[in-house]
Amino acid sequence: MKIIDAHVHYGHWDRLFTRNAEAGFLDELADVCAEVGIVKVGLLANPGRGNDALARALESRPDLVLAMGRLDLDRDPVSLVEDFYQRGFHGIKIIGVSRNYDDAAYFPYYELAQARGLRILFHTGILGGPVDYLVGDQEDAWKAPPEGAEEEALVQRLGREIRARPYGFSSARMQPIYLDTIAFYFPEMFIIGAHLGWPDYRTACAIARWRPRLYFDVSGGDVVHHHIVEGGYIGREIAPRKLVYGSDSDLRRIAGDVARWRAAFTDMGLSEAEQERIFYRNAAHIFGLEA
Repeated sequence: MKIIDAHVHYGHWDRLFTRNAEAGFLDELADVCAEVGIVKVGLLANPGRGNDALARALESRPDLVLAMGRLDLDRDPVSLVEDFYQRGFHGIKIIGVSRNYDDAAYFPYYELAQARGLRILFHTGILGGPVDYLVGDQEDAWKAPPEGAEEEALVQRLGREIRARPYGFSSARMQPIYLDTIAFYFPEMFIIGAHLGWPDYRTACAIARWRPRLYFDVSGGDVVHHHIVEGGYIGREIAPRKLVYGSDSDLRRIAGDVARWRAAFTDMGLSEAEQERIFYRNAAHIFGLEA
């Protein structure tokens, strides 16, 4: 079965958002994709100069990369959307806002994205990490909040960083319900909400039912996987035709993540055709590929 991984951050997780995060990553990613059967990846740019690195990745591997430019709705000009289009990017990744996603101040970005046929992947739900250290393996312990002197240093650093952002930055601004407004006003635009809105899964499922070009991915590591499986949402609250696969994880985990979801989908009673929708066909439709 062919797979499209719609949610891959461009860089090694242990140094993501650092200057050398992308070094060697694309070659390693290609090897993993060949092993697992992934034919395309939605590659997400990092903040800062990440869009330039993404453009180079697209130029290097147009056969593999679906380029998703990084857009800061509070800082970047609307013209950056046009720049993404001119660079041949396939879409946009949005996260970390100081207003609700459906605030009218952001509508010019969405209007231009729709006009240019760019897809938008929105982070939805709580800001966290790709794997929850509480339920992940011991290798994920480094994601846990530090204690003692390291905690104090982290708190001070976070305080300095947040003062540089407009007031209002919060997970509260990124809840899945706000995608409903965007889907109403920009019905031609393909929208993917990440992590099935965690933990507001039922709202995400409900709005996906009724908005024809609104989809959600199942990325989010151990905790989101457990919630989706144990909650029984797929097939009862949301159809396989409105879901896409995304790993959102370290390269070392992608093969295991695909295998785990395949086993879960089989246990749920999803047919091969339904699994193919989630792993490939839905994303192929979203990105205009031959399904």
